[in-house]
Amino acid sequence: MAIHEGPLERDLLKVGIRAEVLGAGRVKRGVRAVKYFRDFGPDVVHAHNHTSLHYATLSKLVTRAPVVVTVHGEMHGRRASWLEWYLTSSVAIVSHAALRSLDAPWAAGKLNVIHNGIAPCPDGPNRDEARRTLGLPQTFIVVIVARLSGLKGHGTLLQSLRILRDAGVDLLVLVAGDGPLRGELEQQATALSLDERTVRFLGARPDVDDLLCASDFFVLPSDSEGLPLSVLEAMAHGVPIVASDVGGIPEIIDHDIHGLLVPPGDPNALAAAIRRLVDDPALRRRLGETARARANGEFSLSTTIRNYDRLYQRAIAE
Repeated sequence: MAIHEGPLERDLLKVGIRAEVLGAGRVKRGVRAVKYFRDFGPDVVHAHNHTSLHYATLSKLVTRAPVVVTVHGEMHGRRASWLEWYLTSSVAIVSHAALRSLDAPWAAGKLNVIHNGIAPCPDGPNRDEARRTLGLPQTFIVVIVARLSGLKGHGTLLQSLRILRDAGVDLLVLVAGDGPLRGELEQQATALSLDERTVRFLGARPDVDDLLCASDFFVLPSDSEGLPLSVLEAMAHGVPIVASDVGGIPEIIDHDIHGLLVPPGDPNALAAAIRRLVDDPALRRRLGETARARANGEFSLSTTIRNYDRLYQRAIAE
């Protein structure tokens, strides 16, 4: 069940799963949700943010199914009410950092840390082939995959690119993702004299796997994070990573072992880490190999699925 239509709905239909879309209007959504729960009779109702939790707890009107919610990091916008939290059986949190930052006296005994997981990535095209397919030049290429929302450090990245360009470092950054700040970031790039030879805003892309195959490394200089799937995806591809030392990122990347960590909001530190990878192919290779091994081991999708299955079983048994 979803509040709005979106690409995930189409992906579900491709594998034979129908999504119930609640649509617009809070009262109408509530009526549709209650009818859906009554007709479907779920064993567990799982929400993924505060707004969806509001409708998930309506299941208590027509079913005794336990309600589970996943907290993915800092929650913005609507906050769940005390009653909604009371009706929630279990809370999954994607990182220990998010758990430490959560002020939740209402959730005593309900909190569980379950890291996000990633499926193993099949071997894709080699770097040269991927670049030819995507029409990319044979230069040093960096990719960032993130919503342009002001929380992912795109502005810091652009400042670091100007520092690197002034130092004579030639590279191309591919910005995959869209969001409300795209126009502002494009203006910032122009103000920094960064043209398409240095940074390209690609918008939302369905071919992130190919972009990762084409890239020399991945960057995510976020100001705050839960536990970003984009980093795990890059790790699973064996792509070396530069990321901020915030939120759950240090739980998946040990500095100088699985990637390089930098302080958030520091373009000089980010530029130095990028320069280090540009200058050291052996380091890129080592970091990529250790990152892939960790993603496929400790942060595999199968491990996450097992942990959620145990959570569901406990919630049903209570």
